[in-house]
Amino acid sequence: MIESFKEIEPNVTVVNNKISGSYDTLQSQTISDFGTGEYADLVLCYPDHVVNYMNYSKAVNLTSSRNDYVHDANYGFSEEELDDIVENFWNEGTAYPVNGMWSLPWCNSTEAMYYNEDKLIGLNLSAQDPSINNGSPLTKAYIEGLTWDELFDHLCPALLAYNTAHNGALIDTSGDYSVVGYDSDDNLFITLAEQYGYGYTSVDKTTGKGTLLWNNDNMKDLMRKFKAAKDAHYFTTQGVYGNYTNYLFTDNRSLFSIGSTGGVKYQFNANNPANIGVAPIPQKTKGANIMIKQGPGLCILNHGTDEDGTNRKLASWLFYKHMLSEKNDQAWAVATGYMPNRVSSYASEAYGEYADYASQSEKTLERLTAYAATYSINVRNGLFLNAAFKGSSTSREQVGGLLTNCLKSDNLESEINSLFKTAYDNTLKEM
Repeated sequence: MIESFKEIEPNVTVVNNKISGSYDTLQSQTISDFGTGEYADLVLCYPDHVVNYMNYSKAVNLTSSRNDYVHDANYGFSEEELDDIVENFWNEGTAYPVNGMWSLPWCNSTEAMYYNEDKLIGLNLSAQDPSINNGSPLTKAYIEGLTWDELFDHLCPALLAYNTAHNGALIDTSGDYSVVGYDSDDNLFITLAEQYGYGYTSVDKTTGKGTLLWNNDNMKDLMRKFKAAKDAHYFTTQGVYGNYTNYLFTDNRSLFSIGSTGGVKYQFNANNPANIGVAPIPQKTKGANIMIKQGPGLCILNHGTDEDGTNRKLASWLFYKHMLSEKNDQAWAVATGYMPNRVSSYASEAYGEYADYASQSEKTLERLTAYAATYSINVRNGLFLNAAFKGSSTSREQVGGLLTNCLKSDNLESEINSLFKTAYDNTLKEM
């Protein structure tokens, strides 16, 4: 993309600067570099990071009255182009305490539930629980419509009972094991609050102040529910297990693995290949598809209002537009596994071939990758966003730790109120 952009804008030099470590490391390095002036023009970021860049007056509002890059007649997007960008991916750029467009969509993903088709599809559990799938063998449709209640009250106990009766035919229980693994404790807490309607956070656009909604009795009851599931080996998380739970899945110590669509390859074991299915994560209500929008976007940073600073902002914007061209958007999605940003990309021949799992060989990573791409096509329009505000990143960290602590607690009933209060108070300090 950099090379092809040079052909279009020969007077612009783009340097790709890679920072080792996590996205939080990238944020810390960027803020540190504000002091020297040697920071990026265009930076990968999560919405929480953008709020911090806004507090330093470094984030560029791309729809400001002074510099409306988005709608400019010469170098902005046409209405047709804007309509071709997936709406909720684009809208994330406006989900900030101050009105405007502060970030741009790029690396989009969500969560999916990966499962072992070879072991589960066609499995008859009627001897363990005749209510499961109305007494019929397991099907893709049944797994794709799972609720948390069905999972914990019926499917998980039946699977473990079947496993015991058939000498460990489904899962290795000799060490750490769990029927289901979830790779993100904070995503789980936030998603449950959204699915059940119990409240996570909100932001007042007038004042820019955030409000915490998650410290309530309903969320405490959900923590009790998931704690019981964890104790019964039905469910675990990265925080509880101490590592990514996809390792349990690829090592035959779980049957379901809930993780990012951007990390499909980690759900496949080339040394013990299997046909891996892709389903929505369990829901509160059958038929609902409430899942979180994930993945970093891009933020253009301000290097001043003089001619050089203005030119750098415009060059960054033009490079972003080049990256988001239909050809580049498709190439990026196919190369990385991230979801395309353009509606037209999903219907393109290139992405259609990439998502054609029926044409792939059995028990291959290519088949799983294609399956996940097809899944992304189906769910892209329903992903929910969380508003970003001062303290929202702390809230995410605290509720993730809160969920972990609840699941690991030896006496949750005596500790749950204090665990919630500590997480709540720690978040308030940063708001």
